[in-house]
Amino acid sequence: MSGPVDVDVTAARAALAGCGTLAEVIRAGLALRPAWTIVDVIVQDEFTHDLIMAADRAGPGAPAIVLDCT
Repeated sequence: MSGPVDVDVTAARAALAGCGTLAEVIRAGLALRPAWTIVDVIVQDEFTHDLIMAADRAGPGAPAIVLDCT
């Protein structure tokens, strides 16, 4: 088992910025190294959800990205 990995938040933000659908977000996140996955979903209402994404194996206190999906 290896320790926490280095995380490039700038690259992750750039890769996710152009996504127009949840499916695109998932594909783009999985294509990054390390892969970024959805770690939580916060339902605001029936139309709006916030997605919290983090890099796999990044460890406690690692950066996360929150996406507002409407």
